[in-house]
Amino acid sequence: MRTHITRWAAAALTVALIGGIGPVSALAQNGGGSSSGSGAAKKEKIQQLKKSFRSGLQAAKANESTQAYTQLEQALQLAQDIGHDGATTKITGYLQKLPKNWGNTAIENENWGQALTHFEKGAKYAQDDAYMYYGKGLALVNMDSTQSGLKTLRQAIEVGNRTGNTRVSDLATSRIRDEFLAKASKALNAQNPTTAQADTALATLDRMGEYVEPNASSMYYRSRALFEKQQFQQAIDAAEQGLDMHQGSRSDAAKYHFIVAESQMKLGSKETACQRFEQASFGDYKARAEHYLKNDCQ
Repeated sequence: MRTHITRWAAAALTVALIGGIGPVSALAQNGGGSSSGSGAAKKEKIQQLKKSFRSGLQAAKANESTQAYTQLEQALQLAQDIGHDGATTKITGYLQKLPKNWGNTAIENENWGQALTHFEKGAKYAQDDAYMYYGKGLALVNMDSTQSGLKTLRQAIEVGNRTGNTRVSDLATSRIRDEFLAKASKALNAQNPTTAQADTALATLDRMGEYVEPNASSMYYRSRALFEKQQFQQAIDAAEQGLDMHQGSRSDAAKYHFIVAESQMKLGSKETACQRFEQASFGDYKARAEHYLKNDCQ
């Protein structure tokens, strides 16, 4: 999305909004039982509304977001004061679209503070737009306000599910998982992870479960951590669950089979372990699986 409004679009939308305000002016002139003083006050608010709206669009064209928000919010308040639903709807539309456009650009530029400002503004006027919460959550996580960011991403999931915006729900779910899976992977990244490191990975995956459902990758890391703790049957169970969820290639599935096979070998089930090493003999696990097949299974 781009951060500016074209001159043609701005002019057209200015005409559209001011044209929609016209009937309000007529109503004010007719009075509808109002005193001449109140009619004059309404006319004044209409003129202020037009002026604030024009100024807001001009600021938006110039990419001056703070000024645009100020002027458009003033116009919105005036529209609400005079009870003009059409103007209220159109101005609110700008206060939904502009923050999203500017917020997306801020994210692209990794300017997380600006992104947070824009998406907070957008969420104020588009409470049923899950993307506003997604953008806000993404900004918070990248500003090291991780807990607040994760809660906001979960809010994006809830709003997305409620409104049928599954695309954003899926984006937020993936971002939450990525946060926890990276920490679990780091904990298990040592050549020979300690029990303490395995416990850290398991605790991290448990915390992930407070926000989102587990997926295949999380079950893989759980199985690895359980294996390092020598809880071999539990490691097998977790790896099998991961395989049930797995939707990738045979090479990607090899890591689950390898955990199962190693665990079965530790439990003394050599024959079944060797069968699983056959299934693990693909991709990155091919050499390790074939080592077992050559040295332990013949």
